[in-house]
Order: sequence, then structure tokens, then C-alpha cells
Amino acid sequence: MTLEEHIDDIREGLGVDRYPNEAAVSQGIVLRLLGALAWPTFDTQVVAPEYGVEGTRVDFALCHPPSKPRVLIEAKQVGNIKGAEEQLFGYDARVRVPIAVLTDGGGWHFFHPTGEGTWQERKICELDFIAGDRAENAERLNRYLNYESIRTEKAIEAIKEDYEKVVQQRQVATRLPEAWNKLVEEADEFLLHAVAEKTESLCGYRPTDEQVLAFLRSLKIESKPNGNGNRVWNPGLLVTMHNGETINHKVSAITFVEVIEKLGIDRVRNLNKVYIIPLISTSKNSRYTQRKSGRYYIMTNTDTKTKKRLLEEIAADLQEPMKVKIIEKS
Repeated sequence: MTLEEHIDDIREGLGVDRYPNEAAVSQGIVLRLLGALAWPTFDTQVVAPEYGVEGTRVDFALCHPPSKPRVLIEAKQVGNIKGAEEQLFGYDARVRVPIAVLTDGGGWHFFHPTGEGTWQERKICELDFIAGDRAENAERLNRYLNYESIRTEKAIEAIKEDYEKVVQQRQVATRLPEAWNKLVEEADEFLLHAVAEKTESLCGYRPTDEQVLAFLRSLKIESKPNGNGNRVWNPGLLVTMHNGETINHKVSAITFVEVIEKLGIDRVRNLNKVYIIPLISTSKNSRYTQRKSGRYYIMTNTDTKTKKRLLEEIAADLQEPMKVKIIEKS
């Protein structure tokens, strides 16, 4: 079987509760995938189960050379992955490794512990075996956990490289609001020209520079300092469902998608909502941002206000009592 075929079979097993506890996840999923990634799972000096870490134990330590940990893997019961990061990083504080993995079989979180910052800031990626693309999942598993890649240090270099990209993206994200505000404050001629030209192409009339500037200033992004002295602006959505359940993620797009999933993707798709492109489709659009959910792609290339409006329209059309608020987060 190929790695992708293993992932498909595991996905099917997760759907029928084939892995009822941590032991089942460890044996039926973790060891299975390590075998598919060419690890000698029979050699307990290379794939060390219940690896002792100063009075406690981590589920697996992947070693090279034998008995020298390079990867720590903590397996949890299906659905119990949230909040287990502190436990994983407690191990790593005692045994420094370049790669740490937290999994409940369906979700796989990869960290670069030797980086800087909180565990959230050292998270490289999350894989989702249920809703994620199997080719992408297989590529990431191969990138970080392939036995030969660990032996040759290729996987270590890969996760360091990806960590640097995460750091860069985070730094850019904190400065984008400032960059936008400066362009508006300076009445940047290229920005004014671009907005005016696009407006003219839509309605046939060209706005004055004063009109464009007044509009852009109405969109000025308010930013707040974070704990590191940088300034960030991150408006989020807080959605209260009809049963009182609240949905609120740091990224409004994630909240948006989860609410649609709760309401039922097929129900929402039948409304035939369109915002630039169909809100829900079975094909990926190369131009606009979408998030994959099962076999569907959900359009998320909108600002937070538009996401709020769309959710309110969807709730009204489906006659689902639901409250949607925009909140600011640091």
C-alpha cells in the first residue's frame, strides 16, 4: 500500500470508531504509518515506545543513531488532542529534539521545539486526515517523518526551513495593517489610481482622488500592541448557535467554515449563495481563497464584515436562530 492508501484506510477507520483508545491509536495508526515511512518498528532502540523522560514517558521516541531521540510523538485518544501541547512540551524541556508531534490519529500537529516563543509560535502545521487532502497529508508526513530523511538530516533541515517561513509570515502579518495605514495616510498615488481605475471599470465613472481617499480612510485598520511590542489587528467572529454553543477562533475564516459545517454544508450549498464565486463548490478556484471541507471548497476570500453578513443571510434563509458578532482580539 502507498502512504496515501494507508491514510485513506485510517480515515475510513476513524469514521467507524475503529480506534477507541490511545493504545489503538498508537498501534493501529502511529506504528502503521511509521512502518509505511520505512521505520524499523521492530527495533525498540530506533522506534522506542514509552520512552522514559526524567520520571515520565512519551509514547514514542524516534531515534538516530539508536537510543538518541530526534522526534518525540505523543498519541492521544481520538478527539482528545486539544490542550495536550503543554504535556508534549513538558517532555521536550527535558529532551531537546528538533521535531515533536502530537496526534489523536486524525489530527497531526507538528512542532519545531528548538525554535523560539510559545508552543503556538513553534507549531509548523496541522494535518487533518478526515477533511484534509490526502496527497498533502502524505507529503507532509514524508517531509518530516520519513526514516531516511531523519537519518540524513533532510527532515531536520525541512522543519527548520518551514519554521523560518512561519516566523516570517507572522512578522509580516503584524506589519500589514501598519503598511496599509501608511499608504492611506500618504495618499499613495498608485493606490489611489488602482482603486479609481477599478471603480471606473465597474460603473463607467471615475471617482475623484478625494472620493477614493475618503473611502480608504473609512477603512483604516485600528491596531493594538501585542505582548512583544508589535502591533496587530485581528478582528474575529463570535457565533452563538441556536443551542447556545459558541464558535470563536482566532482566524475568522476558520469560524466561518465551522459554522457552515454545523449548519450542514449541503443545506448551505443548496441556497446557491454567490460572493464573487459560488460560496460552496466542488472545484478549487486558483484565484480566490477557499478552505477545503470534505469534498467541498468553501469561499473565504472576504473580510470579516462580509463573513458576518453572509452568515446572517444564511441563518435567515435556513430559519436557524443564530447570533453573529465581530470582536477584536490581540
